[in-house]
Amino acid sequence: MGKHKAPNKEHKFCQCCGGLTERYLTVNEVAELTSTSPNTWRKYIRERSIEYVKILGNTRIPYSSLKSIIEVVPVINTITIDRIESI
Repeated sequence: MGKHKAPNKEHKFCQCCGGLTERYLTVNEVAELTSTSPNTWRKYIRERSIEYVKILGNTRIPYSSLKSIIEVVPVINTITIDRIESI
């Protein structure tokens, strides 16, 4: 058998069993969650725009990475817009 590399310190491990506690999503799962094309996420991976890992040769995107790139845009009050336009 080949040698196994030591786990990356950035990964989250269970203190009891040593298993991964991070959720890893396939490219198709991420595309479905974000209502985008899988090719969009493959492009981000190729360009190294998003963190990803390889698990037995399969590409996975950590859920925490996906959460970190989603930007929440606050709702703008229409009264404020009307006030700004009147200035």
